[in-house]
Amino acid sequence: MKKYFLGLVFFSFAVYSPILGQDIHFSQYNLAPLVVNPAQAGAYKTIEAIANYKSQWTSIPEDPSEGYKTMMITCDGRMMEKKWKSRWLAGGVNLFSDKAGAGNMKTMQATLSFGYHTQLNDKNTLGACLAGGFAQRSIDYTKLTWDSQYINGSFVPSAQSNEPVPNKFGYPDFGFGILYQFNKGQMYATANDMVIIRTGLAVTHLNNPSYSFYGKDVKLYHKITGHINTLVGIKNTNLSLMPDLIYTRQGPLSEILPGCYFRYLLREQSKFTGFVKGASIMLGTHLRVQDAFIPSVQLEVSEYTIGISYDVNISGLKTATSGKGGFEIALRYGNPNSFLFKSAASFQGEFK
Repeated sequence: MKKYFLGLVFFSFAVYSPILGQDIHFSQYNLAPLVVNPAQAGAYKTIEAIANYKSQWTSIPEDPSEGYKTMMITCDGRMMEKKWKSRWLAGGVNLFSDKAGAGNMKTMQATLSFGYHTQLNDKNTLGACLAGGFAQRSIDYTKLTWDSQYINGSFVPSAQSNEPVPNKFGYPDFGFGILYQFNKGQMYATANDMVIIRTGLAVTHLNNPSYSFYGKDVKLYHKITGHINTLVGIKNTNLSLMPDLIYTRQGPLSEILPGCYFRYLLREQSKFTGFVKGASIMLGTHLRVQDAFIPSVQLEVSEYTIGISYDVNISGLKTATSGKGGFEIALRYGNPNSFLFKSAASFQGEFK
């Protein structure tokens, strides 16, 4: 019965997802920048590559493989930075695959971002990016069962389902984002008076793409995302506080995710030779309002970061999940990692 119920739920999402569904999301959204806002492409590092994996709600179905599984690869960076010094072009590519349910309902999407960032002065930077791509959604009906396949009280797998629903559809998808940054102070342990504020606004699904297995004129809602991330160094210590907030609205659905990381500088990077690599650890807690409590840990060593989090379900769904939400892991390479050894003036580029 539980498996039948889950299949019904997943199929309902497959058919009526423009009304009930939301886009993919990651709990460690600082490690999924282009999902949040395409304007984060090239905003923080000369080059950056991230791999994400999330497994969610595997405790509900009898077969754990039928839970949600999301994989994503992102790469972004800067162009013309050395020539222009205080301004640069930005580009990024984002590829993801999301699969769920007994019918292997799958969404795959490739998105390109292109934009421009400029330092207004040694403390303020403004940027904007456009994003465009193509998505495909599919479902494997051979893995589902239908009433017409029950004959004389017995299930006959070879019987036709007589369901006229196509098994896939595709659509173009476009978005836009803006980003503002403020930076001052130094990250060195001897000072650690840096203050960083990053805030932005993004609108995706600008073209309201058609979104239905039935081919009907059902449109995907615009998604509006507002976010703010901050870092405040505690002077003359190795500790920094990183409170953040993200708000997303898509049609009648909304999501609020406040939280805070506590970042401790384990080892300061050599300022001159670079032979001694910097390292830090971040411990955080976030709350997806009315859904999940999310503890997480991230370790930075030189240009590399690994992050692990777990969603502890607190919504009404916890009756079925026993509080088991989703495991998430992310790996990032970013050069340079300004958080480990830079001052505010060199945090974004060589302002002149």
